Amino acid sequence: MEVDKQTLRAALRKVRRLLTQAQVRGFSAAICRRAQEMPQFKRASSVGLYVSIDNEVDPSSLLLAAHLSEKAVFLPVVDQQRRAICFVQYRKNEPLVEGAFGIREPLLSPVEKRLQEADALPIPPLDILFLPLVAFDPSGCRLGYGGGYYDRLLAHQQQALGYKPLLIGLAYHCQQVPVLPRDPHDVPMDWVVTERECLTCSGAEA
Repeated sequence: MEVDKQTLRAALRKVRRLLTQAQVRGFSAAICRRAQEMPQFKRASSVGLYVSIDNEVDPSSLLLAAHLSEKAVFLPVVDQQRRAICFVQYRKNEPLVEGAFGIREPLLSPVEKRLQEADALPIPPLDILFLPLVAFDPSGCRLGYGGGYYDRLLAHQQQALGYKPLLIGLAYHCQQVPVLPRDPHDVPMDWVVTERECLTCSGAEA
């Protein structure tokens, strides 16, 4: 199964890289507009987002909308040594620094850095977590980059807090495939927003 995922991952990252910068900007703007109109986003008080790389959907305008509506915004910080990802609050206009895999991320305070090193950073109670992805299928199965960072985070949150946030993938229509291989540890998404539609996946919350 992993070989199949690797093959799909390589093929679909190639498809995404063929998008022009004009397409990325236009599709990203349309996707963010759709996400902003979702009732779930409007009533959320805290959201997790990401900083885009490699022609991913750029959620910058969604981040701005969240700040303008006074939502708490959280961005990921990757700990490569532990193969873990955590989310820390990102306040408007704070600087971002280059982190693991060349992805920009919030600069941890000295206290947050010590907590991260002790694997003791608190888990923020996110209402929504917006996810980047390589591919998706209509059931909500998500193909990421193969590191399992998000799946481990969500499993840990489920165990620690007793729930998971609403999971919304941000994707281009061209990233949809009929069926993705799924492993037992994979956590399905509730929604996927593309430039064409907001797709409700199995198990989506109202």
